[in-house]
Amino acid sequence: MANDVWALAEIANGKLTGVSLQVASKAAELAGQLGSSSAAVAIGTNTAAATVELGSCGVKTVYAADGTVYDEYLIQPHVDTLAALVEQHQPAVILFVVSNYGRDVAARLAARLGLGLEYNVSDVTVEGGRLVLTVPAFDGAQSVKAKFVGDGTKLIGARPNAFPANRVGGTAELVTVAPATAPANGAKLSGPFGAEDTGEAGRLGKSADGHDTWLPAANLPKLEEAQIIVSGGRGLGGPAGFAQIEALATALGASVGASRPTVDDGWIPYAYQVGQTGKTVKPTVYIAVGISGAVQHKSGMGSSRLIIAINKDKDAPIFGFCDLGVVGDLNVIVPQLIEKVKQRKGS
Repeated sequence: MANDVWALAEIANGKLTGVSLQVASKAAELAGQLGSSSAAVAIGTNTAAATVELGSCGVKTVYAADGTVYDEYLIQPHVDTLAALVEQHQPAVILFVVSNYGRDVAARLAARLGLGLEYNVSDVTVEGGRLVLTVPAFDGAQSVKAKFVGDGTKLIGARPNAFPANRVGGTAELVTVAPATAPANGAKLSGPFGAEDTGEAGRLGKSADGHDTWLPAANLPKLEEAQIIVSGGRGLGGPAGFAQIEALATALGASVGASRPTVDDGWIPYAYQVGQTGKTVKPTVYIAVGISGAVQHKSGMGSSRLIIAINKDKDAPIFGFCDLGVVGDLNVIVPQLIEKVKQRKGS
């Protein structure tokens, strides 16, 4: 099994994330090209349902560890389980999504077992029987081709939405794995892993350095999986400007995104950054409000099916690639758009 390609699935509150299907699809694709076998690792609760979905993406095996211990403790039980599987089966590669969960698990696993690790990969291909990674560099202005050297399992962190989720059909063999035991010194959670939000609305708060920052509501769709995204840029004028971005997102059932300059200025947390050094998204509709459309931002959202731009600068680069552009004051247009959406929805 030394040439096998694995994918690490992510389960939150008993639900498989959509980006997990992307790395599972890529694992199946690469294994086919290498003439090896593919597998996914599902750790959490309700892994039986996850196995069905992962199998539909072409992986041949799903190693499933099901237990409430994974919801009760932070990351350690997940790493304990995955480390044991790696030591037993010695796969060539494990693909994971560069999410908070993926980063935590991969970093700890690499440190524990001394494995090679690469983050922020935008593509993986097979050349001459070896895996070649494409890694953005210089804020996306260039791309670097990289290969691992040496033996042992390699960890590849893929940007969310870097690969398509291909439901090619099929059924994976389910291999049940004993759940980890509760760690004696593990960080225990007061609620479920990835707990549901409390219903609190977004608000203006304080960043770690004491600056005003917008803290979006917790019940918004996950940015990397949202079908509609409303993103704000420097044209908002400050962190309070994200209040109307969130209001429009809430009316549309959308997620909130942001450009890098707003994150750099501390207006909104990094978790909401879209772009080369943030998250890659592929929603059905992407609404860019007060965003100039620099190449770094485009690289993170340019694959959206429909791009709508609102900007007072008629020469903003985003008007060169959006599908619908509105030139005007966002402080006038966005409130009108919110009202129209509410009227259409009868609320």
